[in-house]
Amino acid sequence: MRINKHKFLYLVGTFSIVALAFLINRGVASLSPLFLSLLAGLLVGNFFTLSPEARAAIPYLSKTGMRIGIALLGLQITFQNFTDIGLKGFSVILLVVVLTFTTTRFLGVRLGFTPGLSLLMASGFSICGASAVAAVGEAKESNKNDIAYAVGLVTLLGTLSIFVIPPISKALNLNSSTSGAWIGAAVHDIGQVIATGSIIGPSTLKYAVITKLARVMLLAPLLILLTLGEKRDLSKERSQFKKISRYLPPLFINIFLALVVLNNFGHLTLGLQSFLGNVSKFLLSAGLFSMAVGVRLNDLKRIGGKPLVFGLFSWIVFGAISLTTIRIAGI
Repeated sequence: MRINKHKFLYLVGTFSIVALAFLINRGVASLSPLFLSLLAGLLVGNFFTLSPEARAAIPYLSKTGMRIGIALLGLQITFQNFTDIGLKGFSVILLVVVLTFTTTRFLGVRLGFTPGLSLLMASGFSICGASAVAAVGEAKESNKNDIAYAVGLVTLLGTLSIFVIPPISKALNLNSSTSGAWIGAAVHDIGQVIATGSIIGPSTLKYAVITKLARVMLLAPLLILLTLGEKRDLSKERSQFKKISRYLPPLFINIFLALVVLNNFGHLTLGLQSFLGNVSKFLLSAGLFSMAVGVRLNDLKRIGGKPLVFGLFSWIVFGAISLTTIRIAGI
């Protein structure tokens, strides 16, 4: 990549905006830096004019930077979370995730949404909000308008949880483990989980974070299932290895899986894990910003309000199902 003045200024400007998003997130935990960066990208792309030279830098963040960020997500997945919640707890989480994912995806297509938008909504609702949308969107090379819509939707509904779940938990007199498990199973983004759990109390927060991280573990098998065996366009490559690799997960997914193994069987310090986790989130935010720069608001309007209504319905129904399942299991 040859860096000229325009590309350099674009990169500096992007990183500055993302850094500001992180600062806002430190003060308001419910506002994910991924969502804030996406929103900033929409504003820049629709109300400011970028030179062709500056736009030439966009793919390096929306593609390469995003993929590096996704690969580094592997360092957030630890098998210790399975031990912490036990077989019964993990079985409940797996049931809720599978039910949410399959039903949302199926009904979305039935209601006339594009298969891509239905998949992104299902991934964001069931796994880990905006991060899952970004990871699945890049793995499946989804439409950028669908990605932008899905990120905004899961962020909106996850934020609503902060105001809805705590009073319901108190009204139902739920204990710390039950309310925490419900928050971890039903709220989309980790920042929103922390904000929701903190309102109720530190014990609830502990159970909420453990449950949420167990959900994040399921991102790895989801990415494998969505990409394994999918024929990718490598027509320009002639080697036998490249022909075989057409049916394997993309390179950045393989690196993601390798980092999952490293995180669980290596000896990474907590400080290094935390640092690389922040690098991952920063690159994902920069990637979403750059992707959103190319999204036109009129294109989002064409998607319509039906996915929003369906998302709200799904949020209510699967939130109720999550709590019911958790209580039946005796958690």
